Amino acid sequence: MASEFFRYLQAHKKKNPSHPAIIDGDTCLSYADFVSHIEHFARAISTLALTRRSKIGLLCLNQKEYLIAFFAALLKGVPVIPFNFLLAPDDLAYITRDAEIDTLVVDSFFVKPETAPFFKLFANKILIGAADAEQTGDGTLRWDEFMARGNRGGPVQPHEREEHIPDVILYTSGTTAKPKGVMLDEKQFDANCDGFLQHLHFTPEDRGIVALPLFHSFGNIMALVLLRSGATLILLKQFQPKTILTSIAQHRATLLPLVPTIYSFLVELYARGEYDISSLRYCISGGASLPETLLKKVEDGLGVTVIEGYGLTETSPVIAVNKMQDGSVPGSVGPVLPNVAVEIVDDAGKPVAPRQVGEIRVRGETVMKGYWNKPDETAATLSADGWLSTGDLGHLDEKGRLFISAGRKKDLIIRAGENVSPLAIENVVMNHPAVAEVAAVGVADERVGEKVKVFAVLHQGRHATDQELKDLCKKKLPAFMVPDHFQFAESLPKNAAGKILKSELRKTPPGK
Repeated sequence: MASEFFRYLQAHKKKNPSHPAIIDGDTCLSYADFVSHIEHFARAISTLALTRRSKIGLLCLNQKEYLIAFFAALLKGVPVIPFNFLLAPDDLAYITRDAEIDTLVVDSFFVKPETAPFFKLFANKILIGAADAEQTGDGTLRWDEFMARGNRGGPVQPHEREEHIPDVILYTSGTTAKPKGVMLDEKQFDANCDGFLQHLHFTPEDRGIVALPLFHSFGNIMALVLLRSGATLILLKQFQPKTILTSIAQHRATLLPLVPTIYSFLVELYARGEYDISSLRYCISGGASLPETLLKKVEDGLGVTVIEGYGLTETSPVIAVNKMQDGSVPGSVGPVLPNVAVEIVDDAGKPVAPRQVGEIRVRGETVMKGYWNKPDETAATLSADGWLSTGDLGHLDEKGRLFISAGRKKDLIIRAGENVSPLAIENVVMNHPAVAEVAAVGVADERVGEKVKVFAVLHQGRHATDQELKDLCKKKLPAFMVPDHFQFAESLPKNAAGKILKSELRKTPPGK
């Protein structure tokens, strides 16, 4: 029975039972409360009619119940699958059938007449909140009713499951194909926390805000590493900059992990208002490349060091992160974690010299077992000797620091035979003071193969023209990389973690 993280939680409970573990709105759970709730949920699982192939799905917001159910499932030994609640209903149904999920923990927020058919896929439903249980159908138990089943004392009896089933399956977003289930075990998350904490040192006195969705690998690891450290986890249900800044002041938060796009708007709002963020020790950036211009804006604007890291769902997820003692290193996502190996290879799969750009490959104990029910996709990504192809283009310097030099390999723009890095263009355009966020993509063109199109979102009340942005690119970039088209937008399409969806932008016409 997997129980690594539960042992950490028990140790924190023993050492300081009243120390806050989770702050969720007006509710604060101490470590003693948290451990007790996990044990109740784990024991209550025994009252359900489960099989050796049973799995628990979580369709929740960032809320305490999600974490209680997640850790209880690990303690009990029942595989758990968090749902990306932004996926289309067909994709949610696909995941349910693909993973054979028979038990669902669901928040009332997602209970609507149009979702009633989805709930019929589950034999057991555990309903959080005041929604009408008739809409979720037979087999529904309300949260308090279910938890009461686990009130009796005694040890949690392990669930017997088939050996090939992992502890957790994290599904990818499925923006270009059906979602893929990444198979991971609790010990891999624990190993990732080990490596992470050798670069970033958290203490029980830290208070970390997690507005990143818990179902996403970035939000998941931040919650795990904070709770493993005995720190306090402050849950926010959405990315709104005003809510984030207010929460920092209210809870005296010391750590703030976010994706780059959110930092841009956060700095702009902070400059216009009066928010006390003096408690903040570090900001952590991940999920997408952080332009050097934005890094400087955040550090100058908030007066806080930004630590950038890099990872994938398939690697549990952190691969590299800058060290606290080194501070920010512009352009670098930091040294590779001590329990992870990285190599940079050319198109033939041969290692390249330091500072030479190639595809990043990863090997180590945190690399996934494979994709659930997808042996062909697994074989295409994971070599027989354990090297995972990330699809990202980067380089290592002589000090072993990793740089994401050109972004995703699939995002590389091929224009008249020349390789154009969208990341290089985005870094230049972000230098314009009016630009809040930017994305460069390739759009099909009969003559040159692909033309370069840039989408830009401006800060509120700011102004910029196509020509201004083009002139800026001409000054900073070689001629073959200067964009052909610019388009201003109110917002850019993003996934649940705030990462820009370039696949959606490519669908727009090549002209303005």
